[in-house]
Amino acid sequence: MLYIVCALPIEAKSLVLPLSLRKDQFSCPYETYLAEDHSCVLVVSGPGAIAASAATTYLLTRFGFKNDQDFLLNFGSCAGEKGGLYLIHKIIDQATSRTFYPDMCYDLSVSGLTLSDERAVTTCYQVVSSLEDSDMLYDMEASGIYQAASRFVPPHRMVFLKFVSDAGIVEAGQLTPEALKMCADTHATTVLKVMNTLRAACTPIPTFDEALYNQTALDLCASETMSHELRQLFRYALTSDQDMENLLQTMKQDGKLPVSSKREGKVVLDEIRQHLL
Repeated sequence: MLYIVCALPIEAKSLVLPLSLRKDQFSCPYETYLAEDHSCVLVVSGPGAIAASAATTYLLTRFGFKNDQDFLLNFGSCAGEKGGLYLIHKIIDQATSRTFYPDMCYDLSVSGLTLSDERAVTTCYQVVSSLEDSDMLYDMEASGIYQAASRFVPPHRMVFLKFVSDAGIVEAGQLTPEALKMCADTHATTVLKVMNTLRAACTPIPTFDEALYNQTALDLCASETMSHELRQLFRYALTSDQDMENLLQTMKQDGKLPVSSKREGKVVLDEIRQHLL
């Protein structure tokens, strides 16, 4: 089953009609839509991280998420400098500065999403007044969804898709429902392709060399955040048929590994990422 969380009804409608979802008549606190064959369920959470967290918990507990069969998808709007639909590989909670990493284990290029379409998103607790980082996206739900879902869903079964609807508080205040719906509808076709790709990928993910991963984390003097990113890169290398062991061996021969400090480790980790991506 595909579990979908949208913050706003307008965002949800762009998926409800093409998926032929019907409104759930079961008495519940959230607007919920179901596919007739129960292959897909969508909940409208309302805006904000707390509302999104509560709705996600409700959805996953009511329908019983299965780790080896199901996916959780968040689709919604965000603020950003450049328009488009983006796949989120990093989520930053503005209030706590905690960082979360949905694992990018699936090749979504067939759906129209490439590596250039990956971005980080910062979850804020009010509409941003300005874009501090031109490469960053800003939303109000992703962190809440991730943290609630992490109790039930492994990171490689979470997919966050965000489309840019505005550039902050000034534009958001001028954003009409019609304009928001047009943005959502524009990207709905790609989202549906992603969903089809995920359905086809409902098989166990092959595991990488945990011993090599653990040793590399030590060699990098990796923090918890760095370790999460390294694990994501190991999985990406595996699914994209790249030889991580050979890359690391070359870096050792070049004297880049092991490092003597976490600061050096961050530089080398970024180099590993550049090699793979």
